[in-house]
Amino acid sequence: MLEAILNYPFMQRALIVGLLITLSSAVLGVSLVLKKYSMIGDGLSHVAFGALSIATALNMAPMQVAVPVVIVTAFFLLRMNEKSKVGASSAVALISTGSLAVGVIAVSLSKGMNAEVYNYMFGSILAMSTG
Repeated sequence: MLEAILNYPFMQRALIVGLLITLSSAVLGVSLVLKKYSMIGDGLSHVAFGALSIATALNMAPMQVAVPVVIVTAFFLLRMNEKSKVGASSAVALISTGSLAVGVIAVSLSKGMNAEVYNYMFGSILAMSTG
């Protein structure tokens, strides 16, 4: 049964992506919690949703827009904590709520919620491997 499933190239890619995410989460998770950035993953997921929504509304490649936006936002959050008196949790909360609001506005102003945004938002690993 497992051999039959792994004969499909998209399932092989999905398995590889899932394993890479698992390994990177395990390695980064400890240091982020120790630096009081335990909510950064949640905040960056909201940033990714906003970027994906805008990219979808503008008929752009969602992953090619979202990945650089999330990386820049992560560095911005780290820099914001070093340079200002805003705490790490507060900075993540500010950025994530704003990004979520932008994403909801972009989805509501476009044709509405489509399957692609739905798959990215609720975690289809197959959507991630094809995007």
